Amino acid sequence: MRRFVLLLVLSIIYATSIFAQQKYFCEIKGAEKELSSGLKIVFDFGKNPVYGGLSTLKRKQKIVDDKGEVIPFNSMVDAGNYLSGKGWTFVQAYTSVYGGQAINHWIFFKESDSIEKACEGIVTREMYEKTHK
Repeated sequence: MRRFVLLLVLSIIYATSIFAQQKYFCEIKGAEKELSSGLKIVFDFGKNPVYGGLSTLKRKQKIVDDKGEVIPFNSMVDAGNYLSGKGWTFVQAYTSVYGGQAINHWIFFKESDSIEKACEGIVTREMYEKTHK
């Protein structure tokens, strides 16, 4: 009987821990750089606006290293590989037009207890500036 109760309690704890997680989403947005070649790539975790004035993607949503330096991505695939390496799963890709400019969108998700845990090891310029004033 004790074993049954113990097994039941452990099963409930395990089931509760599984259901405590939820999906969090990230969108990688890439647009052609103005007056130069390559893409301007930003990461949208849903917390902050990614579009600035004049229909541009905000620099503050770029990913930085532990020194606050922007991590350069050569392409959408490079940025996608970075996010995949952090445990995020690719969902979908599409293209839109914003302010006359083509924007590439790649959607990823990660299951976690919180958005903070899902984003561990990923720091945007905005997040870095808030913590390093």
